[in-house]
Formats: sequence, structure tokens, C-alpha cells
Amino acid sequence: MTEGLIIVESPAKARTLKRFLGDRFDVRASMGHVRDLPGKEMGVEVDDGFKPHYEVVESRRKTINELRSAVKGDGGQVILASDPDREGEAIAWHLAEVLKLRDPKRIEFHEITADAVRHALETPRDIDMKLVNAQQARRVVDRLVGFRLSPFLWAKVQKGIGAGRVSSVALRLVVDREEEIRKFVPVESWTIDAELSRRGAENRFMARLNRPIGAAGTEADTKFEVHNEDEAQEIVRKLEGASYRVIGVEQKRRTKSSNPPYITSTLQQDASSRLRMRPRVAMRVAQQLYEGIELGSEGPAGLITYMRTDSTRISAEAEGKVKGWIKEQHGEKYLGTARAAKATPGVQDAHEAIRPTDVNRTPESVRQHLTPDQYKLYDLVWRRFVASRMAPAVYDQTQVEIEGGEYVFRANGSVLAFDGFYKVWPREENGENELPQLTQGEALDYHGMKPEQHFSQPPPRYSEATLIRELEQRGIGRPSTYAPIVETIKDHGYVELKDRRLHPTRTGEAVNSIMVDHFKTIADDDYTATLEKRLDEVERGKREWVPVVKDFYGPLQRMLSAAEEATPADTDEECPLCHEGHLVHKASRFGPFMGCSRYPKCKFRRALTPDGEAPQPVLLDEPCPVCGKPLQKRNGRYGEFIGCSGYPDCKYIKRDPATSEAKPTGEKCPQCGEGQLVERTGRYGPFVACSRYPECKYRANMGKDGKPREGPKVLDEPCPICGKPLVERRGRFGLFKSCSDYPQCPGPKGVKKSEKAVEA
Repeated sequence: MTEGLIIVESPAKARTLKRFLGDRFDVRASMGHVRDLPGKEMGVEVDDGFKPHYEVVESRRKTINELRSAVKGDGGQVILASDPDREGEAIAWHLAEVLKLRDPKRIEFHEITADAVRHALETPRDIDMKLVNAQQARRVVDRLVGFRLSPFLWAKVQKGIGAGRVSSVALRLVVDREEEIRKFVPVESWTIDAELSRRGAENRFMARLNRPIGAAGTEADTKFEVHNEDEAQEIVRKLEGASYRVIGVEQKRRTKSSNPPYITSTLQQDASSRLRMRPRVAMRVAQQLYEGIELGSEGPAGLITYMRTDSTRISAEAEGKVKGWIKEQHGEKYLGTARAAKATPGVQDAHEAIRPTDVNRTPESVRQHLTPDQYKLYDLVWRRFVASRMAPAVYDQTQVEIEGGEYVFRANGSVLAFDGFYKVWPREENGENELPQLTQGEALDYHGMKPEQHFSQPPPRYSEATLIRELEQRGIGRPSTYAPIVETIKDHGYVELKDRRLHPTRTGEAVNSIMVDHFKTIADDDYTATLEKRLDEVERGKREWVPVVKDFYGPLQRMLSAAEEATPADTDEECPLCHEGHLVHKASRFGPFMGCSRYPKCKFRRALTPDGEAPQPVLLDEPCPVCGKPLQKRNGRYGEFIGCSGYPDCKYIKRDPATSEAKPTGEKCPQCGEGQLVERTGRYGPFVACSRYPECKYRANMGKDGKPREGPKVLDEPCPICGKPLVERRGRFGLFKSCSDYPQCPGPKGVKKSEKAVEA
């Protein structure tokens, strides 16, 4: 007979707990959330105190039935041991509701070790409804935003998209940064470096022009700039034949401290920049390390503490162990004091920092049991934690000022005097000169001048890691939501990742434009950060969750009503193509436009400027060869083109002769045998086709070598329907036969089973 039933989220966590508890407890996994708001309806009673209606997650029904049987069969105490945060508390509450538990106990631990689990079992508590209500408030607010704004965006942009409370702010940051880059005007500047050495010495060093001799040698001297090539060449001319001597040597000692242990956001940032590991992947691997890894004969063990945290503090026990390890391995001089982390808005400080559960379990000692990603992330966590308790590195820094003609040059150098925490943490190169020992008044040899042009650079686009850092600094989101926020705006197609940088798509810019114009409060980072603070107050019991949701929902409704009045979708203008529908305002990834209300039956569309105005036509002094009306410049999804001003009555488009004219190849069409193959250019590049098109639809794309790729193979077999030759084509499931006149003739596709049987 066991002492009770313990329910956790994952099988991995259950296996690790089972190793510590043996047969004392029956340990089961809920496989995550067991209830949620319905997928196809809002599920929130706005007029009844925003009461949420939860449904059992369909994929969890079997698990719930198994848990019910375990509860009845065990007869002992039911203990809920989900993760120690809002989501974990909500999972515990939903389990208690679904399983109809009378007096469930809740335990929490921030690391899965024998001591932590034993302590948790000795100090059980009730489910904390303050944490549950904070999670409910967040879930309800996000559901209200999604279900109220999505239909509006469907009407204005396209179906299937949506807007989120936090993701809208993240999208705005990406779009605003793109606007900064577009508006950025580079500024030219020049640097002038002199290559120098001690008299007769081989080792050379570089000194940079700092200021004219008359200028004060203070911080203000950094304002001296060389703006263009003329100024640079004039300075170089003045320095011709100049002699160089040392006029000042300043030496000082500089220390560099290690960073504090990881929190969720900094782990995601370093995993991205150092390991090229995306935030979502980093969190998945961290979850594996937390829940437990099989360590051979030792069994499963949790290697790191809970990975969703915004606190850099560590326990006194862990502090003592890591200092003992540092002293034993490297000596007392490498012991340091913890560095205080910078204050970040909204820090809850509910959990410890991310650290190894046992500092003696070095990365190399467990490497054989880990996957490459697990090893790299554990190595990062272990080194960062140990380095955070080690002494600072010490540099001997030298700054030398050198007189050359009418100017002062400056050279900086530094030498690592004591490695400190660099004993375990990779050292970054500082890129400074290694200067020789120089004395004031010493004359130097001159070896050349290097003037170099520079241009100021626009602010860089956000990477996934830097966007997470920006959200954290603005107090937006929480450790558990950083990675999902980035994934959401990517999954919606609002941003795309190019060269590890986030670029807004046209759909993203269209959505952001609507959000900023009509729902500015929701897209505002200060407002979102304020709501996060209120949710934290709900968690601490200082606010009730329903008034927080009500205060948010009122302005949302008013903004939605104002937006619908300010941007009428319909117009009275008749569709000029079908003459049945009317034109409506819409937006797409290509910008705003007007389309027919009968879409998709009628696909008329008219492009609009970003301000929503119809673009002014640019008429040309050239008549349309079809109807005689003037041609005009127009813009389409593939760029600018020339078409008839009588569109849609006349659909003539002037083709570019360089790309539209067919170039004979001198080869016969392999499909019809009558036409000649000609080379053309389409929207996807060059291809060869039959000169008898559209009677013969043979076509083959051009390969990278400039030669046609192999097209359908013509067979010596007539089509049983029309008599034309059959061809062998390649489809997604392999080779098949079809008529060379497809699609006019359906012909045979593949080989019938009866034919195969006859052949056999």
C-alpha cells in the first residue's frame, strides 16, 4: 500500500521522482493542461463577471480516466506537484476540479533532487487561488483580445490572422525598428591611424588620431571628427614628414566582474548568441535538464533548477557548495562575491536563478549521458553559475598619447594580469593593441598612415534573443511567455527570420498599422507593462482578478466600436468587373486595397496608397493596341508594369520585349513533334515551351546550368481516349502516364490494378 498519489506534468518528471520515492508513492503524469477554454468559441461570460467556461482537452481524456482510476484505487492522499509558477498552480487546480478531489495537497520544488523533494513533502500546502486567479485573468484577457479583434482583422486584412495582447507589442517593436532602418541616413566619417614602433624595434602598434594639439585632453576631445575625404587628406598632407614622440603615459588597473547566474531571458539570449540555439529550442532542452536525465547506474536526475524565473538569487546551501568547489579546484584567491543584478521592471523573485543542482556534477562528467544540445546548454548554465561566484578578472590598462605634427594620437592597450572567473568562462577578445613599454618623451619610428572611411550604421534588426531582452527591459511578458511571444508572431506570418534577424512581412505591417491606428492602447508597451504589474498584484493578493479584467475590457470595447465607425469596410461603389458586388476596403501583405464584396467569386482589386487613397494614374502617350485607350503605369504584386487604362474592360498588359519574346532553340517539341522549342521567361525564371502553345502545353524549366530540365517523356503509345501520344510524367507519388493533351484530355493516369494483374 502506498502513502498516496503524486501527480506531475510529464513522464520524465515522474520517472525522476520515482527514483527518489521508490514504492512510497504512486507517481503519475497529467501530460500538461487537462482543461482549457473552448477552441471554437470565446468561452467567457462577459455579463456574468467574466466567468470562464473550461472544457476538458480532448487529447487528455484517456489520461484523466487513468488518473481517476488511480485516485479511487490508491485511497491515500493525492498530492499535486506541478511546476512552481502560475501555470503550474492552474494545472493543479484544474486537476483538482476535473478529478473532484476533496482535500488535495500541493507541493512545489525548484529543483528535482532528493533533499528538495523530501522538504516539499514535509511542507505541503493548499492550492494557492491567488496564483490560479492571476493565471485565469491573463488567460481571459488574452481570449477577449483574440476573439474581439480577430473578426475585425479578418475583415480588414485576411482571414485566419489574429492579434494578441503581448504579441501586438512585440510586432510593433519589430515594425518600428524596420521604419527606423528605412528612414536612416548614413553619416560619413573618417579615422586616421598611424603605424608606429619604438626606435629600431620590429613590433609595431597603431595609434589613432584623437585631436589637434590645441584641444583639451578631456572627454570633450572625443567630439573631434573628420567628416569627409577632403578633410582626411588635408590632415594626412599636414602630417607628411612629421616626427612622433610620447607626450603622456597613463596606467591603471581595471577589473571585470562576471555576470550573475542565468534567468530565463538571459539564458535564451546566450543560447541564441553563443550556441545558435533558438529560444523555443533552448527552453525545451532546459525543461529536459530540469525534469531529469538518465545518468546510467545513477538513474534519472534533475541537472538544473527550474528554468522559468526572473530572479538571480541562489540558496545559501548552493552558495556554500559552489564556493567550496572553487576553493578546492582553483584556490582561495579565485573566490569572489556575488554581483548584484540590474533592476528589471516586474521582477517577482519567486524562484532561484537557473543553476546546476549539484556543482560537483561537471559538464564533462555527464557528457556521455547527454545529447549534444543538452550538453551545450548544461555546460553554459554550469559555467555561468560557477563564474558568478568567482573573483573578477584584472587588467593592466595603458593609455598613451603621442604627438605627431599638429595633432595628438592615442593608443590603448591592456594586459590580463589575473584571469579570475575566466578560469571557467570563455574569455572575449577585447581587440586592443598590445603596447610595448613606452616612456614619456620617447621618440618613435613612423611606418605609415592609414586613413579609413566609415559610415554610421542603422540600428540592427531584432534577433529572437534581442527582442526577448527588449520585452524584458520594458516589463512585458513573463519568463514563461518570452519564447511563445516570438513564436506567435512568426507563426501568424507577421515576421520572418532571415539571417537570424526578424523582418516584418507586409501582413505584419498591415496588422501593426491597424493596431496602432485604432488600438494604440493595446499595442502600447507601457499599458501592457501596467497590466502585467496588476496581474502580479493579483498573484500577491492585492487585487481581485475580475476588476482587472473589467478595467481592460471596457476600453477594448470602446476602441473596437470607434475603429468600426472610423473605418467603414463597405462603399457604395459598384464593382467595375462583375457589376454585381460593391467595393470594400481591405489590407493585405502587399498594402491596402479595395476588393469586390463577392470575393472569391469576383477577384477584382484596386491598389491604394498607404494612406488609403487611390493612386493617381500615370498616363502614357501611347495608345493601347487592343482598345485604343491610353496606356498607364500600374503597380501589381510583382512590381510596376504598363497596362491599359481601360481595365477591367480591357486587360491588355505591355510585356517587356527582353523577357517576353520567344527565343528559338532549334529543337523540336518532344511532346507534339510539330512545334519548335522556344525559350521564354516567366515569374519563376526562364523555361522552354512549345511554339504551338496553347495547342501544345509542353514546358520544362531551365536548370542552373542554363539547360532545360528533363520534361515529360513521350511514349510510343496512343491515348485510348483521343489518340494522341501518351507521356510519362513524374508526380508526388512517382511516375505516371497521362495524355500529352492534358488537361483537355484526361487520359489514363498510372496503371490500373487490373492491368497489373494481367501483366503478372
